[in-house]
Amino acid sequence: MRRAAWGAAGWSWALLQRLRALRPEVARPETPPAADLGEGFLLGANLPWLSCGNDFGSNAWHPEGGIAAPGNLARTRQAFAALKQDGITCLRWFLFADGRSGIATDPAGRPLGLDSRVFPDLDLAFALAADHGLRLLPVCFDFLLCAPAQWTQGVQLGGRSAWLRDPDQWQALEDRVLAPVFQRYGRHPALLAWDLFNEPEWAAFGMGWEGTGVPPWTLRARLRRMAELAHRHGDRPVTVGLGTARGLPLVRGIGLDLYQIHWYDLHDAVSPLDRPVAHLGLDRPLLLGEYPTRNSRLNPAQIVALARQHGYCGALAWSVLAEDASSGLPSTVRLSGAPPS
Repeated sequence: MRRAAWGAAGWSWALLQRLRALRPEVARPETPPAADLGEGFLLGANLPWLSCGNDFGSNAWHPEGGIAAPGNLARTRQAFAALKQDGITCLRWFLFADGRSGIATDPAGRPLGLDSRVFPDLDLAFALAADHGLRLLPVCFDFLLCAPAQWTQGVQLGGRSAWLRDPDQWQALEDRVLAPVFQRYGRHPALLAWDLFNEPEWAAFGMGWEGTGVPPWTLRARLRRMAELAHRHGDRPVTVGLGTARGLPLVRGIGLDLYQIHWYDLHDAVSPLDRPVAHLGLDRPLLLGEYPTRNSRLNPAQIVALARQHGYCGALAWSVLAEDASSGLPSTVRLSGAPPS
């Protein structure tokens, strides 16, 4: 979420044609097995963070680390217990977001590797999920990674598009950040799947950010490589959380196990919720990875019912702890439409 104001007008016909033109540029990889998300319709939620971008690893704001730091454990347990009571089985959780925490850099901003607090935080997240019968869908990066850099009290927010554009920086990110994370958690019982990038199409065209966007063919290559790494070092499905169905050409044929799009009322004209999934011609299941639980013409139970009716494999509510205008959880609303047990 947080980018819903970037509405349908931001997608010109020319940009859509450029996305579609990506499909024949790269040969299709060997077809992976279909995603195994368990039986039935996946009912989940986006956490998406205790503190935006600060849950895993340290920075100048919180050198003691993220969720494993004193004071955060009780809040996490409380959120997980409420989710379990409401029948939630999957939790989508942002990891490195816009690059503000968890990844050590040199003075020029090039990635050096994970800081010492990342694994303690992630270990705790997976342990808590297992204790509460939840499975995690960790989101590696957010498109704001590529936003213009901002500095706030000694911490850089965004401004990291060179990690993706520059081959040497990308190789460091792959070897020292992504591979270690995929290796450590790729077969964890509490891992549902990996979400490689949140709404990457906004990063591909920069949202008007001069000099900070990543060319779509470059971003597509990076996403493909991330999918390969996740498959090499684990046995769980891999997805990418697209902002709308219009972003699907960016990720078709890169080796994903399931597709994922998000839906908000603002985007319904170009990515309607009531369009049958079969009409998209996909070769993998489609997950509704975000939908509003506040300030929508539809209530959460209605959205979930439409997603079931039109062929989605699951739906993840936005959100549990974010405080934006589309977040209405926790609430007394049963996302499934069923009465409380």
